Amino acid sequence: MTILEQIEQRSSALKVNELAEMLQVTPQHIYRMASSGLIPCFRIEGAIRLDPKEIVNWLRSKQPQAVRTRRLRAA
Repeated sequence: MTILEQIEQRSSALKVNELAEMLQVTPQHIYRMASSGLIPCFRIEGAIRLDPKEIVNWLRSKQPQAVRTRRLRAA
């Protein structure tokens, strides 16, 4: 199962630590990206949360076109 599939299956908002673990980055990296507006997120009483569908769309937009095309052909 790909990271995108794992995230797509989520029905509730992701916490920073959860996304950081999936992407194999530090939570601090996710916090920095969120505070600078580089990753879609929202706040609930100061806590940062991430909508799984928005994160999947964001990740897909970051993939090089060649990778997306190759995966479509393989399927």
